[in-house]
Amino acid sequence: MSSFNLKDFSIHDEPTSESLLSMDSIKKIVIEKIIGQKNPPSSTKNRGQFLENMFTKALGYKLLDTESLAGGYPDIRNQALEIKIQDSPTVDLGKYSPEFEEVVPNCGGFTTKTMRYCIVLSNPKTYIIEGAILAIGDKLGENFTYIANKSYKSQRSIPMSFFDTLKGKSIFNP
Repeated sequence: MSSFNLKDFSIHDEPTSESLLSMDSIKKIVIEKIIGQKNPPSSTKNRGQFLENMFTKALGYKLLDTESLAGGYPDIRNQALEIKIQDSPTVDLGKYSPEFEEVVPNCGGFTTKTMRYCIVLSNPKTYIIEGAILAIGDKLGENFTYIANKSYKSQRSIPMSFFDTLKGKSIFNP
């Protein structure tokens, strides 16, 4: 599916075979349209919404005035895609953790383990997106360590040396 055709879908629609992009397509969009962009300094919530808006446009959606970026799970339901910005050693995954499999309501049979995650790596000094990690929930734990309990918030600890080895690269784990 080409991102060009997503203008007829809403980011809030349930994913379908007509709208769901492959992980390879999302990877290409991230490399070509997200990496190198600047996410200006602001509150964490505002930076997250700015990033969601950037993804919405990059994927080819036409966000209507009546639509909003609700900050639900997943961020872009039509792509079963949860988006996070990373400029510190910990990524806050929110209420749902791929460590514990749960069905994601109104998301076409996706679970927390099959949900797609894109964690963009932002330089904390320049606010430029320098890389991204794209993986399904089940594979996310191969690169990071979970905090070992289930709570309202799920956080991942990422050693800063991990980023040093990946400077200028993208990680893709379908």
